[in-house]
Amino acid sequence: MSLLFVALAARDWLGASAESARGPQRSAWRGGLILFAVSLLSLGALWAAAGMLGWQRDRVLWVGFGGFLAIMTLARPWWFWDNYKARWLRDLIGDEPTAGIYLALAAVMIWVGLFTEWTFGRR
Repeated sequence: MSLLFVALAARDWLGASAESARGPQRSAWRGGLILFAVSLLSLGALWAAAGMLGWQRDRVLWVGFGGFLAIMTLARPWWFWDNYKARWLRDLIGDEPTAGIYLALAAVMIWVGLFTEWTFGRR
C-alpha cells in the first residue's frame, strides 16, 4: 500500500502543471508531498510496531493501512480527498458513494489482515 501511495504522490507531482491550470495550487505539490510523507511514516511506524510487539508484519500492515484508509476517508483532508483519482471518482458517482467504496475497501483490508494468511511478496 505504501508503494501505491508513493506512486500516487509521484503521479500527483508529475501532473501538477495540468492541475494548476484548473485548480488551486495547494493540491499539487504540497498534497503530493504530504501524501508521500504520511505513507512513509505510516509504513515505518507499522513495521517498527510489528517488530517490537512480535506480531506478524503482514497482518499489521493490512490492518494498519486499512485503518489509515478509513481514517483518511472519514477525516477527508484536502491532500487525500482532492487527489485526482478521488476527485475523478467523486465527480463520477458523488462524495458519499466514493466514501462508501473507500470504507468498504478499508474493511476488506482489515478483514484480510485479521482472518487470512495473505502476505506481501514471496515467502
